[in-house]
Amino acid sequence: MRLQGKVAVITGAGSGMGESTARLFAKEGATVVATDINEQGVNSVVESIRAQGGEAIAVKHDVTSRSSWEDVFAEVEATCGKLDILVNNAGIALAKPFLEQTEEDWARTYRINIDGVMLGTQYAIPLMTENEGGSIVNISSISALTGMAGAGAYTASKGAVRSLTKAAA
Repeated sequence: MRLQGKVAVITGAGSGMGESTARLFAKEGATVVATDINEQGVNSVVESIRAQGGEAIAVKHDVTSRSSWEDVFAEVEATCGKLDILVNNAGIALAKPFLEQTEEDWARTYRINIDGVMLGTQYAIPLMTENEGGSIVNISSISALTGMAGAGAYTASKGAVRSLTKAAA
């Protein structure tokens, strides 16, 4: 119960790593605010967490939208009264050869993978400051260091996540 009494927002919690993180945090005692653009997926994850005795709230969330972030943090303040942890997990990886990637592919990947992290971090810091601290976990990738064939936009965006994390810290 290492997270007992903590409130954690986890983006991309409707599947994959975000789902696993939400389940683990709930098991460790956190109240989880699970967000995802996939409303059905995030609702299913939250129902499962609650069925196992955990505390969780599902919020439909587009990480690329400032107003969607405002809605998430308004829900956190109204329901939980504080924020201790933000896990910026939501992301996409477009598997497409570099020379075939379009500006639209690049922009979409960056909007989700880096703009979403920037927006979440901007909204989380004031709430955490009111609570005298907290933790922001930004999910990057080993490809940010090594590169990855067929995923230029993903690799570049995850490198940007690393740099943004250092700048925000």
